[in-house]
Amino acid sequence: VLLLISLAVAMSRGVGSKPDGRSSAGGRTMPAFSLARFDGTPFDLQQRAQGPVFVYFWASWCVPCQAEAPVIQKLWPEYERRGYTFVGVNIWDAESDARRFLEQQRLTFPVVADSNGRVYVDYGVDALPDSYFLEPGLRARTRYQGALREATLRELLDELGRSEEHTS
Repeated sequence: VLLLISLAVAMSRGVGSKPDGRSSAGGRTMPAFSLARFDGTPFDLQQRAQGPVFVYFWASWCVPCQAEAPVIQKLWPEYERRGYTFVGVNIWDAESDARRFLEQQRLTFPVVADSNGRVYVDYGVDALPDSYFLEPGLRARTRYQGALREATLRELLDELGRSEEHTS
């Protein structure tokens, strides 16, 4: 009986109803940030706020991050040509480990280090990987918690692009 009651409560709260890590981000304007890239050049998100933005929080020790990094890298050149910005935000990591990860994965999209933890706190990150899909003006359209597969990433990026066409 207790098991049935627990199951009923869980179902009423939607536990298990989400097929993947996708959730609506509610259109909240996300904070811009300015951080140094691992190559030393500055990255200012506000300068890229006019187009669609994919913000990806990761760490070198995160096994799902290791699996999805090649997928993100694969799609980056295509979506860059379409006016998207991708930015990887490294958190909870040693700089040497993060640099080794970047080399091993051959990532070419902008990657920054959130060494003081301000950005991940502002975005509400509590587990990795965590991604935000931002419309122009840095309005959050979708949040995805967990590893992205190519089809899902492409779908979310394309949805973001369609929303951007309607706001232009």
